[in-house]
Amino acid sequence: MNMQRRSFIGAAGAFAAVAPKIGSAAQKMDLGKERMRFGALSDIHVVAPGKQPYLEKALRKLDSWKVDGVLACGDLADYGLEQELQILADEWFKVFPNGRSAVDGRPVANLMHYGDHDMSQSYWDLPEAKKAWPDPEARKRGIIFDGDRKAIWERCFKEPWAPIQLKTVKGYDFVLSHFTRGEPTNKYGHNTPGLEEFFASHKFDTRKPFFYSQHRVMRGTVLGPTAANLDEGKSTKLFSKYPNLMAFCGHCHVSASSEKNIWQGAFTCVHVPSLRYCCTMGGRENGYCTRDRVPPSPPKPVKTMGQHASGQTNQGLLCIVYDKAVVIRRWEFRHDVQLGPDWVVPFESFSMPIEKKPFSYDVRKDTLPVPQFAKGAKIKLSRTKSKDRSGVAHNMRVVEFPPALNPRANDYEVTVELQQGDVERVLVQKRIFSPRYLYGESMETEPVKCLITPEEVPDGWIVRYVVRPVNAFGVKGDPIATPFALATNR
Repeated sequence: MNMQRRSFIGAAGAFAAVAPKIGSAAQKMDLGKERMRFGALSDIHVVAPGKQPYLEKALRKLDSWKVDGVLACGDLADYGLEQELQILADEWFKVFPNGRSAVDGRPVANLMHYGDHDMSQSYWDLPEAKKAWPDPEARKRGIIFDGDRKAIWERCFKEPWAPIQLKTVKGYDFVLSHFTRGEPTNKYGHNTPGLEEFFASHKFDTRKPFFYSQHRVMRGTVLGPTAANLDEGKSTKLFSKYPNLMAFCGHCHVSASSEKNIWQGAFTCVHVPSLRYCCTMGGRENGYCTRDRVPPSPPKPVKTMGQHASGQTNQGLLCIVYDKAVVIRRWEFRHDVQLGPDWVVPFESFSMPIEKKPFSYDVRKDTLPVPQFAKGAKIKLSRTKSKDRSGVAHNMRVVEFPPALNPRANDYEVTVELQQGDVERVLVQKRIFSPRYLYGESMETEPVKCLITPEEVPDGWIVRYVVRPVNAFGVKGDPIATPFALATNR
């Protein structure tokens, strides 16, 4: 084992009581010397005193990892109130008094910025906001959007504020773009006024990465069609001139267990998961995302399962900058577990053609490992009384199977195949997340279950059930299946 590899393992062992896995890419390359590390959080959504224990826990974890700064991609205050921002600031200075670690006194840079919740005009009067902050006059006075957003930031964090800021941490530049909805040229917040002029007025070292953060996802980058409320695309066009730029964004709350949270095109983009609660991608029977929360009205099909548990996971990233690569570790702070293998972004990939970059979606579709069931894995069929997402009760068919691991499946395709004479065809097909999709692979111990209504598979039909594990880019592993048999709903 060479010294670079040994020093990397030694550093990794110091990060947590439970040693995280080291990505296979990091095992194979000489990373060089470590230069800087920072935490990346997003969508903290501070509500009221005592309502976010995950915040201090995450900050203290990052402090134990000896970060040099903490990035936060907006939505710091849930209802857009100064009172909430002050709670966040109090937690920050509790863990990092005077901007320094309480453990060893090293400087820790505040790399946070506003998001769209921080610039909301309407959340302050929601029933939940009234419950958290009963005094209507205090709530109204506290609206950041209606106040002086610069003065509010400076009161809370004791530092200068500007719509776009440049901060340098151990020689690495961070450009932080505050969400500026309400400006004359930015009514809805879909762009960042002054960004092109800001970049034109600064020179960035092309020999190493520099970092950018905004709240909403840059159009045409991470998450694909899952991304919602994208910016208008000017940032993506601008950043195409800077191949060594690594951009961070939040807003979508998509769990970092999804491999689509990192993307490489003309530059590199990373979606940062929510520290408060994470979502799943849409279209799955137990999905939890904006489009899956409310049952669709007839005659659209109703999902047969309730939504995946939400609000039970608090996620973030640890980014470690070496001489030759940035290593990104995905972490779930509630249970203190790693969400998946490290993402290792080599600096040499910045100058590669897009079709060869390791985190290009086209490349990852061909190179991301395909999940497979363990040898001998079988499907178990049973019955249960359960309600579909519209609230209608059924005597559901339960299709149960063990999770696919090593590598872990992103989700599963469950198919009911019908046999009619010499013809076999697909009768029903669903996608399903495992119960522990939002958590670390080490917590994948429960069987996966998919529910199917009697209306979908009538009595007396000859059917079989087929399950395939699927990775984040839709590539399917080998199936497991039941024999064809007569369906019965009793």
